Amino acid sequence: MNELVNVTTLGKKYGEQVVLDSVSFSIRNGELFSILGPNGAGKSTLISLLLGLLKADTGEIELEDKKIGSDSLEHKSLISVVFQNSIMDSELSVKENLVMRAYFYTKNWKEAKELAKIKLQDVQGSHLLNKRYGVLSGGERRKVDIARALLNTPKLLFLDEPTTGLDILSRADMWSLIHQLKEKYQMTIVLTTHYMEEARDSDRILMLAEGRTVAYDTPENLKKTYQCNTLEDVFLSIAKKENN
Repeated sequence: MNELVNVTTLGKKYGEQVVLDSVSFSIRNGELFSILGPNGAGKSTLISLLLGLLKADTGEIELEDKKIGSDSLEHKSLISVVFQNSIMDSELSVKENLVMRAYFYTKNWKEAKELAKIKLQDVQGSHLLNKRYGVLSGGERRKVDIARALLNTPKLLFLDEPTTGLDILSRADMWSLIHQLKEKYQMTIVLTTHYMEEARDSDRILMLAEGRTVAYDTPENLKKTYQCNTLEDVFLSIAKKENN
């Protein structure tokens, strides 16, 4: 696989607090890449930097060999994100929410309506088109959120805690959908999650603790290195080591 994203010695401070400390990694074309870590590990800051929403204090980020930053617009057409907290209007219908956003890309209302229908169909949500977004279940909302993120057919899709708040069946359904979309669009997907075992299908995992890289490898190699049966045990082993 060719490398889509290269991150080199990335650092970020808020005042005197170091949030990210010389973090380096790469993300390959077409892979499922997971970023794991406890609250306060620096995951959200790292994602904001990758999205170009924040400016790094040190280091650099390259997307397709081009340096990106908070003032870079070219790369944003290649990226989309599904936030943990939805950005949809709960008072509008699913159709209204999606068509308005689709218009930003098509500049044509007829094409925007067609694009919204296609992307909603992709997430198996055609039956939701005329429902008000605010009355949808958690799983239904997440499907619509993903449809919104697919409107620009991104090359790199960020999923921020995509199954948080979902029951076990909805979580399984969501993961099946994510894998289907990845294959259909040949997308690179970056996942952040608190559910360690949700990262088991990742090609590679980056684990952060207190803004530093504490592990960076494939799931199987991590389990072998730390002699653990599960990723949760790997993380607990690393956490104990860091606290000693």
